[in-house]
Amino acid sequence: MPSPQVNVVGGSLSTEESLTLDTWAVEATDKSWRLDRQKAVGAIEKGHDIAELRAFLQTREDQPLPETVESFIKISGKQGKALKISGTALLIDCENTEIAAMIVTHKEAAGLCLRASDRVVRLENEEKFRNQIRILGFGMTA
Repeated sequence: MPSPQVNVVGGSLSTEESLTLDTWAVEATDKSWRLDRQKAVGAIEKGHDIAELRAFLQTREDQPLPETVESFIKISGKQGKALKISGTALLIDCENTEIAAMIVTHKEAAGLCLRASDRVVRLENEEKFRNQIRILGFGMTA
């Protein structure tokens, strides 16, 4: 179909096929699945390759995939890796901005630290943050 909808025509899905679709889509009816950006981004974050979805769909369809599906795969693949965890850090709250400025401009200390903005994700909020960025259509990989 020319939408991010996957329909089962004739027969029924095997358990493996259902699991594959469940990784990338939301079941609408017994015979219909809707590709879902949040599920796709979550799958990519967990290490799945969106090429698996393309191959899965292409082997079950004689015609080229619709543009909407190709677009979904392309955008999901890109946005699923939009953020990258580059490591962990020690977050230190300075008493005031003057102290922070003094430290980050000090000759020896400057190379050992970065001044964080007010948009830092605390470790205890990581899962909530991941859920929110998935809603926005983005993923974060290690």
